[in-house]
This record gives sequence, C-alpha cells and structure tokens, in this order.
Amino acid sequence: MDAFQRELMRRSPLAGAVLEIYDFVFDDQLLNSIYDSHRGHCYEDKLVFTDFLRLMRDALLRHGGSAHKLFVQLETDDAEPIDESNFYRKLARTPVEVSRALLRECSGRLATLMPVSVATLPACFDGFEAIIGDGKRIKNAAKRLKPTRGYSGKLLGAKALVAVNLRSGMAVAMNDSLDGQTNDVPLVQGLMEQLHQIIPQPMLSIWDRQFDDARTFRRLSARPGDAFVVRTHQSHSIVVESCVQTRDALGRQVLDEIVMMGRGAQAMRVRRITLLRGGPDEEDVALMTNLLERGSFPAADLLELYRRRWGIEEVFQQVTETFSLSHLIGSAPKAVLLQFAYCLLLYNLMQVIKAYVAEDGRVLASVVSMIYLFSDVREELAAWAYHAGDVVWPRQRRDAAAMRQRLAELLEGVWNPVAYTKASDKKRRGKPKKKLRLHGGHTSVQRLLEGKVKLVAAQN
Repeated sequence: MDAFQRELMRRSPLAGAVLEIYDFVFDDQLLNSIYDSHRGHCYEDKLVFTDFLRLMRDALLRHGGSAHKLFVQLETDDAEPIDESNFYRKLARTPVEVSRALLRECSGRLATLMPVSVATLPACFDGFEAIIGDGKRIKNAAKRLKPTRGYSGKLLGAKALVAVNLRSGMAVAMNDSLDGQTNDVPLVQGLMEQLHQIIPQPMLSIWDRQFDDARTFRRLSARPGDAFVVRTHQSHSIVVESCVQTRDALGRQVLDEIVMMGRGAQAMRVRRITLLRGGPDEEDVALMTNLLERGSFPAADLLELYRRRWGIEEVFQQVTETFSLSHLIGSAPKAVLLQFAYCLLLYNLMQVIKAYVAEDGRVLASVVSMIYLFSDVREELAAWAYHAGDVVWPRQRRDAAAMRQRLAELLEGVWNPVAYTKASDKKRRGKPKKKLRLHGGHTSVQRLLEGKVKLVAAQN
C-alpha cells in the first residue's frame, strides 16, 4: 500500500467501518455453516456462497441494486466470476431457509458490536427482551419471468413477518411466504419458534391489531415467562372482573380492566387497557396483554411501549428507500426474500455505525439521519473502490471486544451536526393541511400567482 492509498484509507473512516464490520459479521466459516445447514438440494460450483453474497453487497451498495451494472463493471475489469444469467438463476433458487438463517445468525453477531442500546424502556420491562413484530409485503417485482408477462398492475414479490429488537433497533428474525398476498397471522408460529432459538430470556412482543385473536395470544405466550401487548379492535366476548380508571400525562382517561375473554375451554384471562382520546378524528387505543399485575406494569408504561411499535414501520421505510429494496435484483419470490433479508442486515450494520456516530456526537441515536449517513458511506465506498485499484482494505481478525474498540477509534470525529441531524428533529411537523381541489383537475402557475384559480366547491 503506497502513501496515496494510506491517505485514502485515513479519509474513509465510514467505508472502513463498513468493510471491517462486514468481514467480522460475514465470516466465511459462519456463512459456510449457514449454507451447508440450510441449502437443501442446492450446491456450489464456480460461485461459492460467500462470493455470491459479496456480489449482492456490491450491487446494493455501489450500483443502487442493479446487478446488471455490477456485471458490466466486472466484465470491463475482466473480473466476471460467472455469467450474469447464472447469478440470477442461483439467486432464484436459494432456499428460504438460507435467507432466514442468514438474518438470524448474522444479526446475532452484529448485536455484539453495539456500544449502547438505541432505545431505553421503562424500568418495569427490564426483565424482558422487547420485540416488535409486523408484516412486510415486498412490492414492485419485475415482470421478467415468462408467466408474469402480459398483465397490467403491480406484482408482490413475497411476504415476510419480521421481528425487530426494540432496544437495539435491529431486525433479528423473519418468517416468510412466497405468496405476497399471504396473511401475516399464519406466519406467527414459525417466527416465534425462531425467536425462542435466539432469545433464551423472557420475551415481551408488541403487535398491531391484525394479530388480535385468542389463538395468536396463546402462541405469543406459549413459552413460560413470555408476554405480549397487542392492540385490539374486535368486539370480543368478555366478562369484566375489575376496572381502574386513571389519566395519562395529557389528562385523557385510561381504563385498566382485568377481563375474561372467550368462553369455555377457549377462555383466557387478560388485561385490557383503553386510552380514550376523545377527539373527533382520533380513535381510542385499546391494548390486550397478559401482564396482569397493575402495580408492576403501569398502564402508562404499556401504552408508551405500544407507541414505540411504530419503529418497525420506520425500519421498513428505511430498508426500502435507503438500501435499494425498491429495486429488486431478482424476479422470483426466493430471490426477493434473500434480497430482503440481506437489506435488513445492511440496515442492522448501519444501526451499529449510527450508534457509534451518535456516541461520537454525544447525541441520541434517534437523532442521526440514516439517509445522509448512508449517503456518505456509499460515497466513501465508491471512492475507495475507484482509487484503490487492486488493493483491498486490510483485513484483521478481531474478537467482539477488540472490534468495538476498533470502531470507536475509526469513527472518532466523524459526527457531522449539520448533515446527520434529522430534519424532523429540528422542526416539529404539524398535521398536513387539507388540499384544495382545482376545477378541471389542473391550472397554470401564472393563474395561481395572480389568484385567478377556480376551485371545486367543498361538499358538506
């Protein structure tokens, strides 16, 4: 490595952090173990699984999710490992069990690098590992496969039910269906089985109202010590045993009830907490939980915990917009699920870097903008790939403790208070104003400037 390359390395701390974390997490021995355990009838020939994932990484990080652009570059450099069509076929045949295990195992290794928890929870939940669960439809599948051609309308690539660790902000497991129109509820059982493999301590899972049924409640609490908080919207058959009325910090009424839900052998004793919001356009929030002890688990803390469930929607949005999930590399459902699992891992990797950057800037991790941070990462990775030539980033095997120290040293001083602070944290957003309808559906800019525009009369 010459002086120029050493200086380039010094000026690329974010790229270095990504590459060194990647080497730590995507260890060849771990990846080979994952593939050998879950590959089924698939096999490796010229392109081994570790190199296959590196190609996917470069397509996502350097080429906006375009494998074709990647292979054009590889062909230009006379470094094409296999024919491009073979890459797509291998992607389409990768078993879903490999995608699930890849997310589980590599997320577990990434978690050992987190310097601090991204989110803090009320002290009453300290004995639980808090998990958010929700489904994601992976949209905009390309119509390249012959049976998909000739139809108007958009295609769903696949469906995944994802679990996100609330404290770390990382996606830790997923269950899935090749049919993108599958309902989320049947996927709960398989997801819980995976979570039990990787989370030995009691688990508290938070779910939206789609999972509001007694059978799902039993699945969420099947392991002794596990608990759930689920928003409810159904008119369940219940018998109220006791009710306590309180008020939240904004003075709104809260009903805290112990109820018997269902009848006969299917009856289940649960706690229902209802926040009466009272506004004309505001729906009441009702939660069901098996945490029956009011003194140990206050209603206000459970409502606050459920409010944090929105974090998984932000995960899905950032994975789609920031990590090229909107551009699907493959067209087959198995290919879509592998890319989704890999994009979740890239998101997790960036969560680690984001935590160190926030620590460097002495701010909360929630303040750091993932979009602008990742934009700088991509620029540095592109600069390194372009200017370093055949020189690879120095690789050194480290354990988790040494890796945490290395990341702290590497990312010291990278905090940018102007670029990395979220705009939403600088100015609080109000409710969007109702848009006025233009007469005829259009007008000119000049008429708007002159105030001569015609509007559709509002209907009562």
